[in-house]
Amino acid sequence: MGCWTILQKLSLPVKGFSRNKIAVNFVKIFITVGIVFAVPTVVAHDAAKIHQHTVTSPPKNKTVGPLSLRPSQKRNNIRYYNTSALAYQIAPPMTVVAPAKAPLPKPKLIKATPPPKRNDFAKDELLLVYDFGMSVAAVKAITKKYGLKRKGGMAIGSVRKSVVIADTQGQNPLVLKELINKAQKAFEATTNNYFTPAANQGFQLNYPLAQTGIGRARTISRGKGIVIGMVDTPVDLSHPALRGSNIEQRLIVDPKTVESKFHGTSIAGVLVSKHPQIGIAPDAKLLSVGAFSSRPGHPNALRGKSSDIVEAIAYCIEKKVDILNLSFTGGRDSFVGTIVREAIRRGITVVAAGGNQGKTNSSVYPALIDGVVGVTAVDRLKRLYRNADKGRFIDIAAPGVDILTLAPQGKYQKSTGTSMAAAHLSGVMALLKEYQRDYEPNQLNQTALDLGRPGRDIEYGSGLVNASAALRQLGAPLRF
Repeated sequence: MGCWTILQKLSLPVKGFSRNKIAVNFVKIFITVGIVFAVPTVVAHDAAKIHQHTVTSPPKNKTVGPLSLRPSQKRNNIRYYNTSALAYQIAPPMTVVAPAKAPLPKPKLIKATPPPKRNDFAKDELLLVYDFGMSVAAVKAITKKYGLKRKGGMAIGSVRKSVVIADTQGQNPLVLKELINKAQKAFEATTNNYFTPAANQGFQLNYPLAQTGIGRARTISRGKGIVIGMVDTPVDLSHPALRGSNIEQRLIVDPKTVESKFHGTSIAGVLVSKHPQIGIAPDAKLLSVGAFSSRPGHPNALRGKSSDIVEAIAYCIEKKVDILNLSFTGGRDSFVGTIVREAIRRGITVVAAGGNQGKTNSSVYPALIDGVVGVTAVDRLKRLYRNADKGRFIDIAAPGVDILTLAPQGKYQKSTGTSMAAAHLSGVMALLKEYQRDYEPNQLNQTALDLGRPGRDIEYGSGLVNASAALRQLGAPLRF
């Protein structure tokens, strides 16, 4: 019922108008107005269902009066609205605002470490390797195209390869190498890499050969009829301990300095010296090929170029050596790798130093090449040399710390390194090959003394070589 209808019914005619009727009508009007305004508000409040109100019953003690809130309670009561029924409004739903996310930290940019600058090759040289049969005109055309000047060359008959040693005329050999190898299929360009001897010199006398049974083994075999090729520095052939030794020397590099003869003389002493405490195979023949020299201004810093080393190894192959001792190390080199594999293919036992950098699983050439016997060094207590490299290329161990050997000008020295260990093993192989010509180096693993972890490992390989035990296994009449 609308408000206007109610008011019409409640209106009084002028006739019969009295004070009592006026009072009654005013009461009715007031009640009607209250209903009109209150009902919509209550309906809206109930429809919202946002707030829940609890109806409190009046206290039993009616004298106390109705329950009321103190001002402090009103301020702290979020459900209390100090408004009349007519002014009551529905509270809007609460909006939950997520806390602002802290900005993610910017990732730290790690600057890439540039590769170390190489200093292990001749800065002004490049090697061009090609097969026999290439015309001279074709070779000249390549050198002219890339601005190279011929400095020298050689023919390696054992692998049917020719080599041009070219001056780069100020160009970067590494850049030229990449350019030529990508564009030219008939030529292989490579830097003329340096290799270094793997030993340190000293000047004290010490160290017997009893650790690997050399004394007993020499009663049966002394290496007679075996040729050992040695690619190293030149040897001082005038040393008294080398008098009577069967040594042939060829010099690819002749530095003509005393310092440049230290390493080669020390290795030759271990291999074939007549000194009873030094030479392992005194009756073997030594083919010494000098391919290393001192750096200009640094007489004790020895190095050899890969071109000279390849020429030296090729010479040893042509001379049909039985054992090839390579007491030096360097990085990967395809040119050196090719000639070493050819030596192995022809049945030559190739022995190489395991390296003195103290690294693990590094690329130690030529020891890393398949078929090469990689040798590490141990001291008199059979402990690994502290600077010895470790890796799967280590096949066996031999004495290489504080080794008594020869020095130029009739002197003696104490040398340490895997170079000395390699020479020791080459001498042992000479003893064994005299007794059984077709003896293979992998047979040494059967009689080696296991060191370190049980079985073969990256530190000692198969263990410490034992010459007398190996001969005994072959049937030699040696007592234990």
